[in-house]
Amino acid sequence: MLLGPGDIFPGAEAMFADLGHFCVESIQIAFTCVVFPCLLLAYMGQASYLMKYPDSASRIFYDSIPESLFWPVFVIATLAAMIASQAMISATFSCVKQAMSLGCFPRLKIVHTSRKLMGQIYIPVINYFLMIMCIVVVSIFRRTTDIANAYGIAEVGVMIVSTTLVTLVMLLIWKTNLFLALCFPLVFGSVELVYLSAVLSKIKEGGWLPLVFATFFLCVMYTWNYGSVLKYQSEVREKISMDFMLELGSTLGTVRVPGIGLLYNELVQGIPSIFGQFLLSLPAIHSTIVFVCIKYVPVPLKRKGFFSVEFVRRTTIYSNVLPDTVTKMSGR
Repeated sequence: MLLGPGDIFPGAEAMFADLGHFCVESIQIAFTCVVFPCLLLAYMGQASYLMKYPDSASRIFYDSIPESLFWPVFVIATLAAMIASQAMISATFSCVKQAMSLGCFPRLKIVHTSRKLMGQIYIPVINYFLMIMCIVVVSIFRRTTDIANAYGIAEVGVMIVSTTLVTLVMLLIWKTNLFLALCFPLVFGSVELVYLSAVLSKIKEGGWLPLVFATFFLCVMYTWNYGSVLKYQSEVREKISMDFMLELGSTLGTVRVPGIGLLYNELVQGIPSIFGQFLLSLPAIHSTIVFVCIKYVPVPLKRKGFFSVEFVRRTTIYSNVLPDTVTKMSGR
């Protein structure tokens, strides 16, 4: 009996996934004024129909609709399913972007669809991957029951992982009292384990799908993170000093040409060894070389000591905003 209520969890999780793209107030107003009243009326109508026609339990959604309104309601239900799927797509984009920021996922092209909201993004590769996987899953299962079983295991797994992570945040970040921090997983974890025991019986009936996906992406993320760490350690060991670079440039007779050269590297300090190969291969370099290193700092708010770079409209103005001072310089 717990499998049925477990299928409503994806809808609740979808609202939290939308928090990255909409404000809290918009979701609260939409749920209170539109979603909840409509659900309440629909379920009350279906319950009253079942009381009169108990044999229609398997097709209660469509049987309770008047025959004259069947096709309009069918179109509306299809459109609602398409709109609801956008929550999963948007949440997937956000999760992949966060994993890329943590260095745990291969770098993919990210398209920012809004100039004001940073959370509104589009990842083409992930979008096509979801499309192909949806077609494959539907062609393999062909039954909504098996797909619902896969949803149930995936959602309960997300709930358990979320409870574990929130507990760690309470202990390590919020510095919550140990007793209160342990009460949180004790209360919520006990309920989640009950649902987990119910959905585990459906692994053979479609529940294996999220486990396969989780294992695959876990291997991808671990491999990428492990390789990135080895690559960074290799660059740190082989980095060259500024004095060595200047000496090498004067020895080779490198010509400096007007202009600015931007070179991306992973090192916070030092010069990557590949730049030495660059000097050996080319007879000339720009008069100004800027080594660009982009690091994602796990700080939710801007604190003292961090830089904030602003982009201005005029191409001749460069603005570097510090925590307490503003420095501007113009060039031609």
